[in-house]
Amino acid sequence: MADTFTDYDPATLPTPVVAFLDAHDADRHADALAAFAPDATVLDDGGTHEGTEAIRAWLERSSTAYTYTSTRVGQRVTDPTHPVVRIRLDGSFPGGTVTLRYQFTLHAGRISRLAIEV
Repeated sequence: MADTFTDYDPATLPTPVVAFLDAHDADRHADALAAFAPDATVLDDGGTHEGTEAIRAWLERSSTAYTYTSTRVGQRVTDPTHPVVRIRLDGSFPGGTVTLRYQFTLHAGRISRLAIEV
């Protein structure tokens, strides 16, 4: 099945997803962390970050590793608990530009899993 994405529209995404993305883009780590369940897991750049402290460290590290801008370019919401947001990053990292899929799993109004992939 091909990935079919529509234009990014925060009004049609679950609140925790938009809250996380907005806080993450503004380097508001505590607010970004608040969108996650205490036992959440983040998969990013080959690493697995499980639980509040590991996710906090990931948020802080990922915001300082490179200088970049992020642009939300699309989304797919096949069901309200598994939204996917496409985000283009432009910055000082190798390659300079990449479009990533932020694949969320929501449970009880919070992010229980986030997988970030090319």
